[in-house]
Amino acid sequence: MKVLYVLKRYPRLSETFVVRELATLEELGTEVLVDSLMAPEDGPRHAEVEQVRASARYLPRHRGWVRPAVRVGLRRPRAVVREVRRARVRWLSGDRSARRRLAHGLLVAERVLAERPDVLHAHFATAAAEVATVASRVTGVPVTVTAHAKDVFHAENVDALGGRLEGVAAVVTVSEYNVDHLGRSLPGQRIRLVRNGVPLGRPNLVHAGRRDAPVLCVCRLVPKKGVDVLVRAVALAAVDDPWLRLDVIGDGPLRTSLVDLAAELGVADRVTFHGAMDSAGVEAAYARASLVALPCRVDEHGDRDGLPTVLVEALARGVPVVSTDVVGIPELVRDGATGRLVPQDDPEALARAIADLRSDPVAARALGAAGRELVATDYAPDRSGRELLGLWAEVAR
Repeated sequence: MKVLYVLKRYPRLSETFVVRELATLEELGTEVLVDSLMAPEDGPRHAEVEQVRASARYLPRHRGWVRPAVRVGLRRPRAVVREVRRARVRWLSGDRSARRRLAHGLLVAERVLAERPDVLHAHFATAAAEVATVASRVTGVPVTVTAHAKDVFHAENVDALGGRLEGVAAVVTVSEYNVDHLGRSLPGQRIRLVRNGVPLGRPNLVHAGRRDAPVLCVCRLVPKKGVDVLVRAVALAAVDDPWLRLDVIGDGPLRTSLVDLAAELGVADRVTFHGAMDSAGVEAAYARASLVALPCRVDEHGDRDGLPTVLVEALARGVPVVSTDVVGIPELVRDGATGRLVPQDDPEALARAIADLRSDPVAARALGAAGRELVATDYAPDRSGRELLGLWAEVAR
């Protein structure tokens, strides 16, 4: 099996699941090609990127596409004319990205014709999916797309979802909640559940559940992660817990306002914002954490998490977790069995759950151990990789 991945930006610090997926597929004997619409992010990079043998090709954003487009047009003239007309209609209707998506799609199509992959695959049902579907229509090679969260639920994407996935052979998604939602949104479309594979990490046997170890939160600092709720919960729980500290790893547009909130609530000395870290830094944070808290919410634009990878990573290390009962999270965090769940936007309930776990380290570790067992079966990278390969074998026939 040979697969050409189309990604908006590769690698990306917040998308470790993509890197793991590529590495797993290569371990299973798949030849992986990568086309990225944008250059990699500046800043830290996960060491796992070096485990992926495939090197990314970065597509030009300007006139570098003209000659490849002509070459593809000579081989697939009718298909290219159809795509030009389609892009023109979109452009005239106000979609100023239509020409760039066409150009990138033709560049990908040229590579498909030259290297003959069995299938195209894109992560996120936005720009990467649009480019991959252009290449698929031009070449006839089937395309699949993994849809995650913002690309499905955010208000700016909801109405465009059907058009972006038109002609896709199958849509992959990461939770049963998403499968149900997409099944209703895209009637007749093949939807397949493939969970983000996460390998088991070294178990946290020393600090899990202990009151002298920090609470950890790892996420982008955006509204749907609910970090403001977590800061408020820390302020409430700190009244009875002099040891309580919160480490926040990640960056984003809300960082300044969250720092200000911690100061306003009088817990600036208890909440540390570390910024973005590579996987080694995050691994060290898991090893010293008492628990991981991520109070996700559905934000005002409808955006939400499909199933946050950080919760899977924490349980893969036996670190107890507290989260909210929204979207696909209860599929992983089963309240009282593999973690604790509270309602969204409820700092009082979150504070109680954190206090409960930190006051009973034996029970906290039992939850972490049960979660680790669940991850070992349902989220094993080999299992996810083989499920993808099975799907691609079906659509490539």
